[in-house]
Amino acid sequence: MNDKLNMLFVDNLGLKEEIEAFCAKDPEYLEVKREFYEVAHEIAKMAGFELYNRFETRLGSYLGCSNDLYYLFGLGLRQDIISALQPKVT
Repeated sequence: MNDKLNMLFVDNLGLKEEIEAFCAKDPEYLEVKREFYEVAHEIAKMAGFELYNRFETRLGSYLGCSNDLYYLFGLGLRQDIISALQPKVT
């Protein structure tokens, strides 16, 4: 099972492009992305590239870690639901 997951997610060289193409089809995502970069450029001008780059790097790490934890929590919740729905084997 892990080998199959690795083939799908880790060893899949075209995955990044597929995700980008998927996201590019969502108008809300494109608008939010455009707005983010617009404000990001304004802040970078005011704060300077070095400070802004440090901020954006830390923000990315924080959001990535948060997303990972939310995903893991969701996996655990789904596992709890599946376990609760399965009949007890005695």
